[in-house]
Amino acid sequence: MPSYARDRKDSGKAPVSRKRPKEKVRMKPAAERLLDAAETLFADYGYNGVSVRQIVERARVNLGAVPYHFGTKENLFKQALYRRAVPLRIERETLIRQLNQNGKSPSLEDVLWALLEPALRTSHENDSFRKLLGRASMDPAPEVRKLMAEIYNPDFLFVPKELRKACAHLPNEVFYWRLNCFYGVMLFVLADTGKIQTIAGKNFDTSSTEKALEHIIPFLAAGFRAPV
Repeated sequence: MPSYARDRKDSGKAPVSRKRPKEKVRMKPAAERLLDAAETLFADYGYNGVSVRQIVERARVNLGAVPYHFGTKENLFKQALYRRAVPLRIERETLIRQLNQNGKSPSLEDVLWALLEPALRTSHENDSFRKLLGRASMDPAPEVRKLMAEIYNPDFLFVPKELRKACAHLPNEVFYWRLNCFYGVMLFVLADTGKIQTIAGKNFDTSSTEKALEHIIPFLAAGFRAPV
């Protein structure tokens, strides 16, 4: 097994029925409901396919809640991504630090696992975030590309930096083409469009993070190691 994959009693009496007072269902704070609504709607229809009115209606808040909590639709979009992307970045950084603790350079496979496993697991745990990240990353609309560039500022350049260290032997042009292929694989798997099922059959299952990594990591490692 590769290193990146290891690591009430019965009293004899009938229960007594007791009526309990009805508990009030507590609603989430307005800002959180807006983020939930925005995440779902942007994931399903894209940034330009959703209006602020649709978001506030789904969140069950008044129209002034967006400017009050987030200022603009653009900032709401960014914050909907940030709330998942920041913990994801922190987990990746923690995993890489752990790999470097023994003073030796981690293998390319270990680096790929540390970068991909949190993203794939998070995406399977949250379907809306998976779809939102995949759709937004490949949306050609200029305003969306601008927003994504603002979201993935230098603080989020951790992935290419770590892969560059693991592939220090590659010339820049070769490395960046292979990095482009890395993103293509990762984003397509995250988007999980169902296209592969039209080829392999509807029973082809892509829901397992472990199985996905079993195939993706050797494939990408071979690509990065291919002769120049």
